[in-house]
Amino acid sequence: MREFKVVVLGSGGVGKSALTVQFVSGCFMEKYDPTIEDFYRKEIEVDNSPCVLEILDTAGE
Repeated sequence: MREFKVVVLGSGGVGKSALTVQFVSGCFMEKYDPTIEDFYRKEIEVDNSPCVLEILDTAGE
């Protein structure tokens, strides 16, 4: 299975974590909890081949 690494970067409070959690779990985060650093894995399909995304959600600064 192919693996891809993704880093989510941006200023603080712009919605990096909300966007990442929405993509990974399909849930919208109502409450904001400042992120230090979170790591997610999601299996997806690209061109009919299974792949894994490793997503690093960083703190905005």
